[in-house]
Amino acid sequence: MMIKDALIRRCVRLLAAVHELHKQGYQDLAVFCPMAPSDTSWRCRLLPFDQVQWNGEMWSELPGDGAESARHSSGKLGNEYFGWTDARSDTARELAEKIKLRFPRLMARTRCLNYEYSGWFTYMLGEAEHGHLPVMGAEYREEYREKLATTTPGVWIKGPPLFSMVRVRGKTYYFTSPPHLKPGDDWHEAYKSHVMMWQNNEDERGCPLPQYPVDTADTFELGAYWEGAIYYIQTILGFTDIRRFLSAMEVGSERSDQWDVFFLVWNSEGQLIYLIAFLLRRLLAEPHKYALEPSERDYWEQRLRSLESQTHHHWVQSGRPPNPYYGGGNPLHLGLILTGLSKDNLVNA
Repeated sequence: MMIKDALIRRCVRLLAAVHELHKQGYQDLAVFCPMAPSDTSWRCRLLPFDQVQWNGEMWSELPGDGAESARHSSGKLGNEYFGWTDARSDTARELAEKIKLRFPRLMARTRCLNYEYSGWFTYMLGEAEHGHLPVMGAEYREEYREKLATTTPGVWIKGPPLFSMVRVRGKTYYFTSPPHLKPGDDWHEAYKSHVMMWQNNEDERGCPLPQYPVDTADTFELGAYWEGAIYYIQTILGFTDIRRFLSAMEVGSERSDQWDVFFLVWNSEGQLIYLIAFLLRRLLAEPHKYALEPSERDYWEQRLRSLESQTHHHWVQSGRPPNPYYGGGNPLHLGLILTGLSKDNLVNA
């Protein structure tokens, strides 16, 4: 499709060049594209994927790490991409080759498979080819995490799958794609290394946390996510007994950094009710392991009925199948074989 507006056409050519580089395996190459303060020109900076983030209010750039500065402005440069006078008549593929040759550190930094971002980019490019250039970080426009403004007033597109950041008690965390399973991975243990990384690793961006994998229908992916919660409860929070964990939740146990991380990861969208309902069901189903007084059993049964009602409502409202609580004898798809501790611990409970 031929875009009539020459300015838009030149901007789309730059986005198409990035798409060409994605096809060559540079899928961590991301764009940050705000409007100028005057709101008259569209800007585009090429960055590594992990240097563009949603900070809770708007899209923004994170500090760099030695890659070249790759900035373009439609107002000042037009078709002189990045100030290059020899790129005016380049095709997208030719421009991609110049970018690859002239920004070697950026290319080395972004050579990585990132299907989620490159897939979104393909979708976004299709919208841009209809004249709707993405706009991030505009000073005079409202910004949202789930939808992105464009240069066409009133036209929005789906937001990119970039980092979301949150600060809790002075500490910064950022959300990224969960550790998607690869062929041969044991889904029961997929989150183990990530749990330990959250405890021991923090760089200038903060601590990485996986997003709730709501956009997958993969049972094993969801199962791995909830197995990670069980592993965290045992190894980090230190609970090996369902009743003690649930009681700590009920009384509002002191909220340490470890509790902060637990709630950030497994209650980011209110989904923790699924896990609590699951554990309650296990608690009540095994009286030989958990001896409960009649009044205590009655209390937990009422809590379970209430939570089952909430999980159904949460599922209907969010519209995000599959529901991880309802689903047969093993409703959270938990293998419950994580640590091999004593037979009385959570994994065997």
